[in-house]
Amino acid sequence: MTKPTASIPFEIAANMAYSISSDQRAFFEKNGYLILKDVLSSDETIKLQKWAQEVHDLPRTEDTPWMPYEEVNKSGKSVLCRTENYANYHADFNGLLRGEKILGILCQLAGEDMLLFKEKINYKLAGSGGFAPHIDSTAYTHVKNIKHLTILVSVDESNMSNGGLEVVEGSHLMDVPIAKADNCIEPSWADNHTWLPVELEAGQILIFGSYLAHRSGANKSSSDRKAIYATYNCKSEGDLHDDYYADRAKLWPATHKRQGGMKYEEGALRYGFGSPMLTFYLHYKFFLIFYIKEQSRNKMATTPGGIADAIIRLLCERGTSDYIGESISQLEHCLQCAHSAAEAGSDDETVLAALLHDIGQFLPIEDAKDVRMSMGEYSVGRVGHERVGEEYLKGLGFGDKVSKLVGSHVAAKRYLTAVDLSYYDALSEASKQSLKFQGGPFEGKDLDAFEQDPLRDEMVSLRRWDDEAKIAGHEMASFLEKVVLNVGKETAGYLYRWLV
Repeated sequence: MTKPTASIPFEIAANMAYSISSDQRAFFEKNGYLILKDVLSSDETIKLQKWAQEVHDLPRTEDTPWMPYEEVNKSGKSVLCRTENYANYHADFNGLLRGEKILGILCQLAGEDMLLFKEKINYKLAGSGGFAPHIDSTAYTHVKNIKHLTILVSVDESNMSNGGLEVVEGSHLMDVPIAKADNCIEPSWADNHTWLPVELEAGQILIFGSYLAHRSGANKSSSDRKAIYATYNCKSEGDLHDDYYADRAKLWPATHKRQGGMKYEEGALRYGFGSPMLTFYLHYKFFLIFYIKEQSRNKMATTPGGIADAIIRLLCERGTSDYIGESISQLEHCLQCAHSAAEAGSDDETVLAALLHDIGQFLPIEDAKDVRMSMGEYSVGRVGHERVGEEYLKGLGFGDKVSKLVGSHVAAKRYLTAVDLSYYDALSEASKQSLKFQGGPFEGKDLDAFEQDPLRDEMVSLRRWDDEAKIAGHEMASFLEKVVLNVGKETAGYLYRWLV
């Protein structure tokens, strides 16, 4: 073992179980992160995986102090996203996260003793969402303006297919702009920097500071991918662990402890920013909004039928404005689009998607903002109405097919302009200009991916129906009757069928 540096406290340095070399420390100081591949043995890694599953399986009651949080995955199902505040109640994790080996490593990098500040397990179950670009320090300033180090212990193999972490090297030394609206990194900064994938084997460790820019994608694999994140503050700043979780429990309680009528907006911004936890918050909030609004109408909109009624009212009440300068209303446009889908013999889900394809433009401003804040890979103000509509419907429990078709406007446009020159020539100048900002016609892998999408034909058809649905002089009632009533269901029942 190498001789400890003078800046490392004697009581830890004398018993360090793992030594950091001068080259490793220099790399950490320059780049803001360090990967350690041999801290845990294979036997310790197996134990780690067992412990992580034990925390996953902990009971959830009103009396339990640990804090499990849920998200809504790509299938619209509520699944466990993470568990926090478990070290005090799990002896093995407490021994690892507050043990000599981990504390010794952190002491060597920080130059002083460290204390556990907070800990979580991100489960990243198959199909779960990603985390928007952010820096961790944003989440801790309400406690104290303190120095932090975080360790990521990979419970399972971590790579780009299952939502592994990406970092911007040296960003801890940069002035990284943070958007006030959602506490995430400004998109322009994220778009103009190189993101380095951090791929880890099970049991390997990544250490990084609270000012390093990082993000992760969705888990697109068929396997779960767990990771331990433990954050530490300098011992000289005091033991802040329990105070942190007391504040979190009040503003952003575990999912099963949420109280009816509470919006938790401050907690969502402080503790949920950029994370998949906001998908559950969004789902819950929209149910709450509908419940409050519909109580005044003596209806219960927390049921699928009630939600369906409320959506129809939203279309009728907010669809009277002109459709992008045409001589028809927004509602007439949606009804015409759905009518075309029905006349083409489309299945009910496709007809419903055609009816709701512009739902993102009907939302009140605050509701649309909430949707944007919940979308980890985008930032407020940069999301088209088609993506807002897609995520909004997911938040209310609609299935994958309806939601995906609603969100396919831009993808279908990029595909059609790539394969059909006449389609491009027919676009207005404004639409051609917007195509540039949308990424231009599909090429290469993007084009191949769209070609192979099982919903390709429906997405293309919906785009063409959308383009054609600008006919003035038709009776709205006739479209409503053909699109909704003539399928043999009441309006609410028609929508009800596609709510999960």
